[in-house]
Amino acid sequence: MKLAAKLKKQIVKASAEHYPFEMCGVVIAGEFIQCENVSDDAQNHFEISPLELARLEDRGEIQAYVHSHPDGTATASPLDKHQIELHGKTWIICAYPDIEIQAYEPCGYKAPLIGRNYHHGWQDCYSLVRDFYGRELNIILPDFERSDLWWESKNNKSLYLENYEKAGFYEVDSPQYGDMLVCKVGRTEHPNHAVIWLGDKWEFKSEKAEQAIGNTLILHHPYNQSSKREIYGHNWQERTVKILRHKDRNHGL
Repeated sequence: MKLAAKLKKQIVKASAEHYPFEMCGVVIAGEFIQCENVSDDAQNHFEISPLELARLEDRGEIQAYVHSHPDGTATASPLDKHQIELHGKTWIICAYPDIEIQAYEPCGYKAPLIGRNYHHGWQDCYSLVRDFYGRELNIILPDFERSDLWWESKNNKSLYLENYEKAGFYEVDSPQYGDMLVCKVGRTEHPNHAVIWLGDKWEFKSEKAEQAIGNTLILHHPYNQSSKREIYGHNWQERTVKILRHKDRNHGL
């Protein structure tokens, strides 16, 4: 998408007016329309109300989403890249006060299985399970709505225990490649973590990975850490609540 001088000027002006908070808006018919940032953390994130977006769509097709990076660069963050692919639209980012504007198009970006950052709800332990199954096993798993720290209250539903059968899993006694192990990490009301059993298979079909040594390897995404492989040792055995296998899993692969 080509950014006209007038459009750039409007975006910079809005970024300055909202500094040090993130500005947000959309582009319709080549014109920038500023929106209210309703995020609870407007200095680091932006969110546009679904009602406002619905009203804007009545005015025409949204060509691009716009937001600013206060005291940052115009480089797209992992969350930005995820949203670009999710919405399938141009993403315009304005850095302020060191002014820089970049436009990003959907390009098929996928967060890596190893080394991705943690963002609850879209890049967490279950997201990693879904991505692994889709990319490595060609099995599409359903997503489930979940709030952060759902595992700490008995009043909340148990993400894994209540949904694993709906997702096509059944319980087994010992793990094989690709099985999902549901674990309880820390003092929680519900099992709150899922890991993928790799065994001695450290390579991936969908991305390059450095060699890892061991025959009890797991892949997982710890809370507020990067996703990684590690050895399934005694501590993980004590945490494991269920070993689950998917009904469509072909163990001959």
